Amino acid sequence: MQKRSRSIAKCIGLLAYVFIETIRCTTMQRTDPNVCPKFVKLNGTEVKLIFDCCPDFSYQNGKCQACQAGTFGKDCLQPCIVNYHGVQCKQMCNCTDNKKCDPIHGCICASGFTGSKCSDACPSGTYGLNCKEECFCANDAECDPVTGDCLCTAGWYGNHCTKECPIGTFGTNCSGICNCPDGETCDTVTGNCNSPKDEMEDLNSEKDTDKSSTVMVYIMMAAALIGLVCVVTMIVKVKETVCRQVQKPKKDISKPKLKRRLAKRRRSSVQTQDAQTGSFIIDSEFSMFPPPREEDVYCEIGDITTLEPIRY
Repeated sequence: MQKRSRSIAKCIGLLAYVFIETIRCTTMQRTDPNVCPKFVKLNGTEVKLIFDCCPDFSYQNGKCQACQAGTFGKDCLQPCIVNYHGVQCKQMCNCTDNKKCDPIHGCICASGFTGSKCSDACPSGTYGLNCKEECFCANDAECDPVTGDCLCTAGWYGNHCTKECPIGTFGTNCSGICNCPDGETCDTVTGNCNSPKDEMEDLNSEKDTDKSSTVMVYIMMAAALIGLVCVVTMIVKVKETVCRQVQKPKKDISKPKLKRRLAKRRRSSVQTQDAQTGSFIIDSEFSMFPPPREEDVYCEIGDITTLEPIRY
C-alpha cells in the first residue's frame, strides 16, 4: 500500500514538472533576453529543441531574471560557495578582524561580535549574528555570545540555570561530588559540609541580620522625621519674626508737633487772660510749660482725638 502511494506521488510530481516545463517552453522564444536553447532527447533517439533560462537566471513573472543575492546556478538553486556573495555570487569576500563572508551581505561580524571593527563581544543578554538574539539566564549566569547557551554559576544547572544542584553535588555544572558524613549536608556552591547545628546558627544569624537591618531602617526614619519637624519649626519662627517686623508701626513724627501746638495754645490763652487782668505772667507760664524734648515726646491716638476740637 505504501509503495503504491509513493508511486502515485512520483507520477503526480513528474506530471506537474512536465506541465510547468511545457508552459515555459511554449512562452519562451529565442529572442527573449537571458534565454538559452538546448536539445533534449525524447524516447532515446528523437531530439527536440527547447528554450530555457540560462544558468544563473530563473523564470519569474514570465521572464528570465538574474538570481538573487546568495544564489546561483540552474534556476538559482545553488547557494554561494565559500568566500563569495552577492547577485549570482559574483563578488568575492576578503574579510578580516572577526568577520565572516555572508552570501548576501558580504563581510559582516562573525557570530558573537559587534562594533565597527567587529572587535567587541555581544553585550550581556545577547548573542548570535549582529547580536540580534536574546538569551535569558537566571541566577547571575552569563550567556555565550556565539551559541546563546547559559553558562551557569556554581550551584546551578539547566538550560536557563534555574535548577539547583541535586543533593550530593556542587560546583559548576554540578560536576563536584560531596563527601559529607551522615546527617550533614553539602553546600551546592563550595562543597563544604554543614551540620544541622551549623545550619541553625546560619539561620539565626540571618534572622539577627534582618532584625538589625529593620532597626536601622526605623532609626533612620525617626531621624528623618525629627529633622523634618525641626526644619518646619524654624521656618514658622522665621515667618513670625518677619511678620512682626512688617506689622511694627513706624514712629509718627507728627506727634511731637501736636504736643508743641498744644503747649503754644495754652501759653497764648494764659497771656490773654493776664493781659485782661493787667498782670503778665508769661515767664511763669513758660516755666510751667517747659519745651518738651523731641525725642521723648509722643502722643497716643486718644490725644489726637481730643486735640481735634481745639484745632478747629
